[in-house]
Amino acid sequence: MSLVLASSLVQLPTARRLIDQIVEDLRLGRSVLVLLPEGVDPGLLRPALWDGLRYWDLHVEEVLIAQLDAQQPVSALGQALGVDWRSPKTPRTVENLLKQAGLPEILFLDGFDDLAEEDRVRWLRFMVHWARICQGESPSEGDGRALPPALWLLARGSGVPYPPPDTNVLLSVRVWWGLPTVLEMRLLCQMASTETSDPIDQLKEHTIPSIAGPDLELGGHLWGQRYPSREQLADVLRAFAQERGWTQDELEAWPMGYPVGDGEYPFEDWTVAFYRAWARGMVHRSPEHGIERHSAVLALLDREEALTHRLWRGQAGFLLSHIDEIRLGLCAHLSQKYGRDWAFRWQEPETDRELKEVRETPFACQWGHLKYLLKSCPELHQERRWYSLVDCSWRIRTALAHYRPISAREYERFLGELRRGQQAGLKTGL
Repeated sequence: MSLVLASSLVQLPTARRLIDQIVEDLRLGRSVLVLLPEGVDPGLLRPALWDGLRYWDLHVEEVLIAQLDAQQPVSALGQALGVDWRSPKTPRTVENLLKQAGLPEILFLDGFDDLAEEDRVRWLRFMVHWARICQGESPSEGDGRALPPALWLLARGSGVPYPPPDTNVLLSVRVWWGLPTVLEMRLLCQMASTETSDPIDQLKEHTIPSIAGPDLELGGHLWGQRYPSREQLADVLRAFAQERGWTQDELEAWPMGYPVGDGEYPFEDWTVAFYRAWARGMVHRSPEHGIERHSAVLALLDREEALTHRLWRGQAGFLLSHIDEIRLGLCAHLSQKYGRDWAFRWQEPETDRELKEVRETPFACQWGHLKYLLKSCPELHQERRWYSLVDCSWRIRTALAHYRPISAREYERFLGELRRGQQAGLKTGL
């Protein structure tokens, strides 16, 4: 099941914010260059942007710049718009083009990524020049426009030389950075899981966002595969890196010392190495985990311990709290049936600290002591029906507490034991 669903993505808060910013820029007459990393399909944004512009009843005209014959962008635009220059001697300049009546409010320059490198550079320079000229221009008399036309360009960052154009009064550079969040990726996984009945999907919902980050393509790739073990994960990611065309030589050619942490690292602070890594999709950011290398990059660098950590953190964030709910549910059951002193009445915990805690509240009884009581205490013989669930939960909790991810088989066994426990009357928040 692919997660690359434009109808879902564009409704998420971070994508919605970027779309609203772009639409607002264009509505106010600012030309906009939108930069996307590899792995993000421009088709995800384009329909939502068109809808946003139609909401404001803006006249947008699409120009397929890769199909234009003229080498100079201003002549090419004039050709595409059917401009009558009045005289063959009329200079083909931005100023003269802006004097033409009937120009749209927004010109969408499509096909940029299909141009040769020299033509891409030429159009980027033209976009900067256009914005600068527009600062001193007014629409033609009687044209009905309040502002000169704005240019709108969607481009892959890998096709835009570093440094890209600077933002100025009438030119905005918007970058796909920090979206979707891990939480939003989890929501996309949940939407995909509504169409299946596989019990492992709930574990996927939490581990895929931790591994894929904001990479929708990798998220969809992992969703469509069997849940990987620690040993399999690196191989899956290396194969994905190969599909992207990433190589170890490429990684070694670029310094990898870009910042790691919670900071947003604003676009204006990026170095050439960071920009190239971002443009190739090799580095991303999320509010939850900060700036990180792509998991497939870690696989190419043989950083399997880092990959194991990402697998573990997705599982731990999901399972540890739920396993504790089971412990609390069992403690509540035993307290109701045997009184509040059941945790130390027949056998005290091994440590003075835990003994002190369970004397204060039976809900402080931890897995190890609970497991021992159900197995060895004759007075709790009737409660041994919970032992398999307690043993399975204890094993998973111990593994995660020692930073070891669990396997799909361990998780499925846990679900089976939990289901039997709930059928027997165990009440938990799960």
